[in-house]
Amino acid sequence: MGSLQSSYKSGTKALYKVTFELSLTDTGDNNFEGTCHDPDSQISKNNPAAIKGFTEDDFISFTKEYDQFFIITEANQVIVNSRLKNPDLSYYGHYDPVSETFSGDWELLGREHSHPDSDYVEIATGTWEMRRI
Repeated sequence: MGSLQSSYKSGTKALYKVTFELSLTDTGDNNFEGTCHDPDSQISKNNPAAIKGFTEDDFISFTKEYDQFFIITEANQVIVNSRLKNPDLSYYGHYDPVSETFSGDWELLGREHSHPDSDYVEIATGTWEMRRI
């Protein structure tokens, strides 16, 4: 599959935009895997994230797994906590043959919280776009 460049925006307010590069290999049966580098970020500067996913017709779905738990603040600062479980980060979208791009939504499931009155999971969402470089 080669190398792809992607960017994402966080939330509806588009707090920030980050560009990252994926190196992907076709593993057969419409599946792929590879690595992701965020060259402008502290998140995967030294350790790339693992990518696994699939395509079906114009649909794409993949996960990105970092080797450590992190939180990105509204000030775009990265806080790392290696004692916590890695967040579940999922991407899904569609291919547009006119623009030759994939685009869609992403969702990050963060920490689970338990309280006497209710339980909840921190969730972050946004949009993404990807093209071959």
